[in-house]
Amino acid sequence: MNVVLMVLGAWLLACLAYRALSLRAVDRRLGAPELGAEPVPPSGEVAALRPLKGSGPWMEPCLESLWQAAAPTRTRVVLGVADADDPAVDDVRQALSRAGEKPPTELRVDPGPEGLNRKMANLIQMAEGVPADILAFSDADVRVPPDYIERAVRPFKDGDVGLVTFPYRSVPGLSHASRVDAQITNTYFLPSVAMALEVQGLHFGLGASLVVRREALAKAGGLEALLDVCGDDYWMARHVEEAGYRLEFVPLMLEHMLDDAGWRASMRRHLRWNSVVFEQRPAGYVGQVTLHGGVAALAFGVTAALSGFGAPALAFPFLWWAAEARGLWKRRALLGVRKTELALLPVTAVFAFATWVGGFVGRPRPS
Repeated sequence: MNVVLMVLGAWLLACLAYRALSLRAVDRRLGAPELGAEPVPPSGEVAALRPLKGSGPWMEPCLESLWQAAAPTRTRVVLGVADADDPAVDDVRQALSRAGEKPPTELRVDPGPEGLNRKMANLIQMAEGVPADILAFSDADVRVPPDYIERAVRPFKDGDVGLVTFPYRSVPGLSHASRVDAQITNTYFLPSVAMALEVQGLHFGLGASLVVRREALAKAGGLEALLDVCGDDYWMARHVEEAGYRLEFVPLMLEHMLDDAGWRASMRRHLRWNSVVFEQRPAGYVGQVTLHGGVAALAFGVTAALSGFGAPALAFPFLWWAAEARGLWKRRALLGVRKTELALLPVTAVFAFATWVGGFVGRPRPS
């Protein structure tokens, strides 16, 4: 039992060190101000492409945010749906019919080419013939700030920049499942992104939004090279980097809007994503064991109590969650942490650990 305690203690110490370093990395990387610069290139050379599928209460506010960001530069907005019977078609038409001036917008309805990754197939049919040097991709359930387009194009003033990506936090619905889902993104995923930037630099893309130089994308094999892959955001960034271009991280926080789909849907989504990450970066995925300090503290406390240390040892997980809540609360504005949801940290810890373990055996599937 002493050997088990030593192993669990080492795990807990590693988690503690990682948590402290990753939260500091959040301050440095995600909250860092960006130096001002004039938008580059000028309006008319940028197109914002958003693939759509299905419907939800987030659809119209997310579309409105994109139009608001595109309006100052009159950036062309292209919306794509694979199936004419998809409810997204009606949602778009209703949103377009509402009062208010909007930037040039085109709705394309076409399944695109054959391939396992239907999101990429949709993007291929959307991008065809669009006269733009810079393509800004964003997901349907992502709400962008008003200066999204202007901030997105600034890095391209440097000719060696091929792709720009952004951090994003999740905004939950009303259900507990949605709140736990968002907490995994905001308190596990975001700090791990910041830590990766600190240790390795930027060698990946984050799928909420990727903005790419069209020339760089073409040299990287185009969207067609991603038709049969999982984790297309990661591979697009890697292909662009391998083509000789630099990746740029802009610390402008986007918002991923969640609905109230329930525990099963949330688990499926995280299992799918975890299995994709494991397939892409198995060594890094194993290293994510240090993300799960709550479970490490729980396992250490229970084992210590059973080993003769008694009931006081059971305080370890509660001490962990109290310290974690304090660190997260200091960064609540950036990470989207709500005080009323801190009580869910133990549930989030168990749920996140279960889906992380499931990622080792899950089958990755394209979106």
